[in-house]
This record gives sequence, C-alpha cells and structure tokens, in this order.
Amino acid sequence: MTATGGGHPGLTHRPPQSRIEEEENTVRIRNLAAALGTAGAIGTSLLVGAPAASADGSVCNPGCEAAVDFQSYGEVFVVHDYASNGVGTIGQFDIKSGGVWYPYDDVVNAKGYDAAPVTVDYEIAEGTAVRYRACQHNSSKGAFDCGGWHTDTA
Repeated sequence: MTATGGGHPGLTHRPPQSRIEEEENTVRIRNLAAALGTAGAIGTSLLVGAPAASADGSVCNPGCEAAVDFQSYGEVFVVHDYASNGVGTIGQFDIKSGGVWYPYDDVVNAKGYDAAPVTVDYEIAEGTAVRYRACQHNSSKGAFDCGGWHTDTA
C-alpha cells in the first residue's frame, strides 16, 4: 500500500484544483443529481401513474365549436359547446364488437354556450375499442359539421 501526499492508503494524490474548477465540478454534480432525480421520478410515475388500459382523448369539429372528451378510466364522456352560434353540439360514441363498429350513444348538448358541458358515465368492459367524434347539432339538420373519429380503448 502506497500513498502519496499522506492521504488514504491506495489513493494517489492529485494536484489541488482551483476554486473555480471546484465550483464548476460541484455545479455539474448537482445538475447531474437533479437530472437523475427528475428522470427517476418520471420513470416511476410512468410505471405506477395510470392503469395499463388507460387511454384518454379530446377531439373537436373542424371549427372547434363542438368538442368531446373521453376518459377511459371510468368511461366518462363529456360534450362541450364552445360557440354562441344558436346550435347545440353532439358527441357520437361507438363501440367495436367482432370487428364491426356499432353506434352506442349520441349525447346532445342543447344547453348552449354559457351552460356546463353534458357528462355521461358509461359502464363498458375494459379493453373494448371505442371511437367518438364531435359535431354541431340542431333539430332540423341533426348532426352536421362533424370532426373525424378518434379511436381509444375503454
């Protein structure tokens, strides 16, 4: 066991660093520790944050006057009216069974722009494929100016 400079046996002596080099190294170590801590927290939240089958989404019609949200955990469907234009909104909700899409529910929000959205809580088997879209709606035209279908899993 040899030691130089009277230090711990087995360690070699380094020339002393300048104070600036020591501070730069300290900052690098702190930044690395913070980055590793953040990465670990993100990784942990990804592993334990949400159920494996969870898929949430929001879509709107082309002008975004009508919008729908779907939360797969609990199967909650929300229909919004974002325009004071004299027409309501409708959220169309389908389920897939045996490779075929079936209309499940059409949720009309005729409350108007200033009212709260319409919320429906479904009971759909976990893992069921669902799709939904948002449209404007009135009694004479029915659903019109619809957005594209968005596919998720209940």
